Amino acid sequence: MANMFPLHQAWHRILRVLLLLLLISVPAFASDTQHMIPVSLQERVQQAEMVVEGEVIRQESFWDARQENIYTSNIIKVYKSFKGEVRAEELEVITEGGTVGLKKHVFSTALKLKKGQQGLFFLKRQQLLQRTPGNLLLSTRAYASEQGLVRYNIADRTANGVFDRYNSVQELYKAVSERTGQQFRIVSENQRLKAASTQNAQQQGQSVMAPVVTNFSPKVASAGTGTVLTITGTGFGSSRGNGFVEFRNADDGGQTFVKPLPSEYISWSNTRITMYIPSVMQDEGTAGSGTIRVTTNDGSSFTTLDPIILEFAYSNIDFDNKSFRPILTNQNGAGGYTIYYSESMESRLAAKEGFRRAVNTWVCVSQINWTIGGLTSRNTASDDGFSVVRFASQSTVGEQVLARTISRYEGCASRVTNDTLFWVSEFDMEINSDIDWQYGPGGPGSRQFDFETVILHELGHAHQLGHVNLERAVMFYAIESSRLERDLSQLDIRGANLIMEKSAGENSCNEPPMVPNPNGECNLAPEILTLEAQFNSSNAVQVIWTSRGEQQVREYIVQRSQDGVTWESIGTVAARGPSNNDLDYTFTDPDPLRNQFYYRLEVIYNSGDPAFSPRVVVVNPADLRVLRYYPNPIGGGNTQLTLSYLVSRSGNMTVQIYDSRGQEVRSYQLSFSSGTSAYNIDLQGLAAGIYFLKWKEGGRNGTERIMVL
Repeated sequence: MANMFPLHQAWHRILRVLLLLLLISVPAFASDTQHMIPVSLQERVQQAEMVVEGEVIRQESFWDARQENIYTSNIIKVYKSFKGEVRAEELEVITEGGTVGLKKHVFSTALKLKKGQQGLFFLKRQQLLQRTPGNLLLSTRAYASEQGLVRYNIADRTANGVFDRYNSVQELYKAVSERTGQQFRIVSENQRLKAASTQNAQQQGQSVMAPVVTNFSPKVASAGTGTVLTITGTGFGSSRGNGFVEFRNADDGGQTFVKPLPSEYISWSNTRITMYIPSVMQDEGTAGSGTIRVTTNDGSSFTTLDPIILEFAYSNIDFDNKSFRPILTNQNGAGGYTIYYSESMESRLAAKEGFRRAVNTWVCVSQINWTIGGLTSRNTASDDGFSVVRFASQSTVGEQVLARTISRYEGCASRVTNDTLFWVSEFDMEINSDIDWQYGPGGPGSRQFDFETVILHELGHAHQLGHVNLERAVMFYAIESSRLERDLSQLDIRGANLIMEKSAGENSCNEPPMVPNPNGECNLAPEILTLEAQFNSSNAVQVIWTSRGEQQVREYIVQRSQDGVTWESIGTVAARGPSNNDLDYTFTDPDPLRNQFYYRLEVIYNSGDPAFSPRVVVVNPADLRVLRYYPNPIGGGNTQLTLSYLVSRSGNMTVQIYDSRGQEVRSYQLSFSSGTSAYNIDLQGLAAGIYFLKWKEGGRNGTERIMVL
């Protein structure tokens, strides 16, 4: 095993470091309620069709048959089989994302592999893609996405998954064999793992000069932003050779170390190392806060006691073994990106409101130019020029994955700078439809996941922020169930603003730069923890809210609106603070509006200054599935008849128009989504007279009389 030399200093320094460590998360084991819901070893063994030890020996990225998404074919050399009839020495594992030419797709929760990576794979046969570059009989996918691999550290023969850790590969072998009820079968010899064991034994008997780190700077920085880290000490060696510097992995909360790309090193001498602090790593992962480990060419290592604090990470992309910082651009001609709701999203009114609030939060802190563009018939995540948010099944998103963001990049090679520039051409978001979501504004119950909290995190990926292992940040890799984090930390904001700054102005590829959007609803009261509004048995609406940290609030003014734009005040409730505790309030609106409408609070402070809560949407049950049509009669040069229909979930309606003799003259197929949907049908060409409109939606139907003048 490589020699490890801990740093010993005075106790006052250790106490100072312990205070710093309170700010970062470097757990030995993740809890059982994380952002990506942990899948136990028992479940992975049980659900996987095959469990094998293997190594990635070849990779090739490719487009699917419809040119919608890029995938990567990973050829795995099989060393051991723990489950399944795997007798071939090679099999194929398909992972989502990859690079073809200057197009790159990155799936935020997909398993990412590198050539030479070894580990234990939990696999199922993949049936999505019929033709793949591997051209092998056995084409598979990882069960539970990133959790479908327990990675090996060949140097010290340990093994780590996203949420589990093993002190040796033998410990992992034993754990898996206990669950399969059988011993593994050797398919081919794992020479690298065997050689590492022999090399470690030899190194333990040798006397080598130990490296020592005496200092590094800066102590507080960011990843992927071009910040230079300087490490000073002794015994590093006159050149790097096979030496490397490692950072704690923010993608697993700091359980493991990850290595930068070779291109990140600037200089290496016996007493000084300079390098860029990376976000994209040689063996995947993201550089995070925690201790730094320096390993020299002879395998000797030194781990600092002082941690580096990496406040945020700019998501760099790996291209030709170099890292690049992508920029945000003007893709919609209006300054940025338009986000469309798929039909699966459109049928969930509360989810749309939660998504809108999360988008507004990012717009308010960084002025990122995101616009919600309404409904699209596209119900797939694909490279089609449209940024789409949709609900998808767990089999699509990944077992026990809450949600994922697919960032799609394009690049160009600049003749001016002799470099390559990448920009975000679009992004899609897929949300697990099998999760018990709390859409808000109320808080999540036990074992529920807060929708707005998760969407804030995923939108951070779309903003090009990577994971951190600082728990106070929205980009912390883990989000617990029942946890409510709907505000961004100063660290998230600092990172977002830097990305906007880097995206401004002209670029070498002449891509139109993003234009900041200053029009968010940003004067929000921080005291409002939750807000709900619902009809009661008396057909009145109860507006219920909870405040937290109410110190300077004088009163709350309850407001309502038919369209979410123009508001009227309908009542005032005196504040019960000051208080450090949560305070609950209720207001009853005895005469609510019709159709779909909104409530919000205007918070008045002791100074007289106002602030507002987010809005909450309500649907009047008396108006559900009632067809309204106008104008009637139709005439005066107007030939358009508007049909308005309010549903709580999406539905399809058939409409036929008959003349007074009972002859069908027009027919339509309409789709209505949650909230009020309106369609205009053109009656041009119909002679003046009486007509009958027959409609049917689900179990509802009716006949309406209309007149054409």
